[in-house]
Order: sequence, then structure tokens, then C-alpha cells
Amino acid sequence: MLYVKLGGSLITLKKEGRKEIRSDVLRRISIDIKSMMNDFKIFLAHGAGHYGHEPVLRSGLHLGMGDWNRIGASETMVGVSELNFRVAKIMMEEGIPVAPLPPRSMMRRNNGRILCETSSLKELIKAGFIPLMHGDLIPDDERGVYVLSADEIPLHLDLGFEKVIYLMDEPGVLDEAGRVIPVINRSALEGMSLPSLDATGSIRGKIESAVRLAERGVEVRISGYRDPGDLIRAINGEIGTRVI
Repeated sequence: MLYVKLGGSLITLKKEGRKEIRSDVLRRISIDIKSMMNDFKIFLAHGAGHYGHEPVLRSGLHLGMGDWNRIGASETMVGVSELNFRVAKIMMEEGIPVAPLPPRSMMRRNNGRILCETSSLKELIKAGFIPLMHGDLIPDDERGVYVLSADEIPLHLDLGFEKVIYLMDEPGVLDEAGRVIPVINRSALEGMSLPSLDATGSIRGKIESAVRLAERGVEVRISGYRDPGDLIRAINGEIGTRVI
């Protein structure tokens, strides 16, 4: 199975601080996805963009939830569901049979470990749907809620992922000179100075999830999307950063 995660900054105006989607980018990516539907079983997810990261940080939900920020948690869940609906609608219009699914409906965190109930998810896949998940808040027995990044979703779902592609608005993992690093591993990650600018750890969190997947034998690549066909080129190993 192929897992494709669309970065929040790629499909929304996250960096501009606006709750708007890049519908033109989404439609181009959808065309790529549709062209691969006969070649792969596909699982899709997207980042939360400004719809999720802004209320999480403003409400302090990355530190946990209490009476004082429960409305902020509700705002976050409504926001990411709104984005998920808008992404799903565009993909459906382009002929992709997506099944929008909030992780909070099947995932929870208990004693620091994420647990999943995937029976309904597996039935949807069996029926021919392509799941479309997103970054979300999930129940946490210690903190109230846990900020789940879409980058880490494939770590917790036992669906036999063979390839994972992280698409973002940069051409790959960049060095200090702005050049794409062709290959990265855990030792390289530990020596890098990377910012954590959002609620889920930004590029560092993405690479950490990617390295963990690669250590399990999953083929992982972090790549950008600028032109039609870039998703296919990333899958073929022609662009982006390979994670080993």
C-alpha cells in the first residue's frame, strides 16, 4: 500500500496565516493520484495547515487540554474537519473515491502509546475507497488530547505500507545552502539544526517519522510538488530526499 501525505503548506496558505486552500495544486495532485489508482492501493492524508496549527498553538493544546482550553480543542477539530471536507470534495470532483476519516474516530493515546481500531477502515479499503485522513486531536488518557501529525499516522496503522511519500512545498530536505539532500538517515538527522515552527514539530517531526518508517523497511521519500507528475516522479525516486 502507498501512503501519500500532502503537507499543510502545500495545499493551504498556512505560511501566509490564512484559512484558504490551494485548489489548483489539489486538482493537479488529484490528477496524479487518479492516474495511479490501478497501480497502487492508496491511502491519503493531509496536514492541518492554518486550520489546525493556529488554534492548537493559541490554545496551548500541544501541552494538553483542560477546562480552560476545551473550546480551543473543539475549534481545532472543527477546523481540520472543514479542511478535510474541502480537500475531499475537490478529489471527489476529480474522480477519486475518497472516504474522509478523522483519526480521532479510531485512534487514541493510552500510557503514551497510540492505539487504533481499524476494522471499519479496512472494510472501506476492501470496498474500494481511498481513505483520506488528516492531522487531528485524538483522545489521550494523560493529557486530555494529543496532537497527532499526519506524518506519523502510517507508524500506527497496521496496513502493510510499502511506500510512504511526504509531499511538501519545498523540493525535499534542504541543506544550509538550500540544496536538496539526496539521502538522509538517523545519524544525519541528529547532526542537523532544524526548526520546529508548528504544533507537530515541522520538518524535524516529519523526518523523525520518516526515519522510523525506513527503519521498519518502508521505502520513504520526502519531496516537493510543483509541476504535474511530480508525485509520480517522487514515487519513482526521481526527485526529493530518500530516507533510509
